[in-house]
Amino acid sequence: MGAGTLQDLMLQAEILVQYGMRNKALERLQRIQQLFPHEEEQNPELRQLYLTAGMTPQYAAGAAPAPVPAAPTPAAAIVSETLDMTSFARVPDITRKLNHQNTAESVLKTAATEIGTQWNLARCIAALRKPGSRATSFQDFAAAGNEPAPREVIESVVGMIQDLAISQGALASSDVMSSHELRDVAPQLASLGVRSLLALPLSDGTDQLGILILADRGSRNWAANDVLVFKMIAEQVAIALNNAGLRRLVKNLSVTDENSGLLKRASYLDLLMGEVRRATQQSTPVSVMLMRFGDRAALIKEQGEAAADAAMQRLGQLVAANIRQNDLAFRYAANAIAIVLGETAEKEALMVVEKMRRLISTALDDKHAADALNAGVAEAVMRQQFDPVDIVTEVVNRAEHALEKAVAEGAGKSVAIAAVLTAAAVA
Repeated sequence: MGAGTLQDLMLQAEILVQYGMRNKALERLQRIQQLFPHEEEQNPELRQLYLTAGMTPQYAAGAAPAPVPAAPTPAAAIVSETLDMTSFARVPDITRKLNHQNTAESVLKTAATEIGTQWNLARCIAALRKPGSRATSFQDFAAAGNEPAPREVIESVVGMIQDLAISQGALASSDVMSSHELRDVAPQLASLGVRSLLALPLSDGTDQLGILILADRGSRNWAANDVLVFKMIAEQVAIALNNAGLRRLVKNLSVTDENSGLLKRASYLDLLMGEVRRATQQSTPVSVMLMRFGDRAALIKEQGEAAADAAMQRLGQLVAANIRQNDLAFRYAANAIAIVLGETAEKEALMVVEKMRRLISTALDDKHAADALNAGVAEAVMRQQFDPVDIVTEVVNRAEHALEKAVAEGAGKSVAIAAVLTAAAVA
């Protein structure tokens, strides 16, 4: 069992707590306690999750985990504890796939395809649309035997159903032809072969982003617990769309250095803030890695400024081409590169340093630069109760301190500095 299993179980428990299903949440937390004993002692997110759920892990021989009395849950938040856990268990996997997407179009396609395939639907439509406007983008999953829908029909269906969902909330119908509220859009749905339908608005707070439409050719009853699972997925789609929008904004603002392919330093804090917010929502780690390639003044004296700049451009191109799709690489200084590593803890970040060192030595045939590389690594302290601004400030300062320490230890050294939390901070 690894970190991925722990993160999946934690995400499931968090969602169950959020929706008032405490008994189911405790089952997941007890499973975590069995598989990862004492993990909460070094994992502040898990410790907070135990506290929120009202459970205190116990490890005495033969003792079962003892739930702590929890505050009464508001009636509106209580959902039946008979949730189909088979369906629910799919949520973390779909969430992970959504968060790996870099564009709104790929988020919509992933959502429509995963939902349509995993729940054996005839059709699933995921669309971006502002109220009162035409859909700016949509993806239509059609199962085998179903023809792709004409664009004008999709746009009409999306517009009318989203307007209804915004005013009435989630729409569920086992027979659209007999539904009074869907009477105006029934002819278009019939042309698509749709008999039963579930529609969920995609929203970010009060901002309406679009609509998620699940449809089938036969009569399909949408049980309350099924609707709950799809609402969870719709929330994750909205989060992924926001993350993809931030990445698209970066490209549109042309903040990439055209010579090296690295992002400019000016966008560093904003993008790191976005990654921290995403990681906080998903309970995943984020690490910052700073790489320094020798003394700039000494390089200029030895090779000349033009040669030193050309060397950094080659290094930047190599780094940009060899990071993962969702990682972010920046021209941090004249002789330094920063990488924001999503879903990466300190240990894995140090492995990335050595990967880069090997690449520089082999791909660029520059053993001198590889041997001179100093790196500082810091893993962000991810806690729901911490302000993202404070998280970013602390990890940036710690990464710089780690790099300074690595440089002081000599060429080729790498240093990782863990966060030191005071008793007040822990409390």
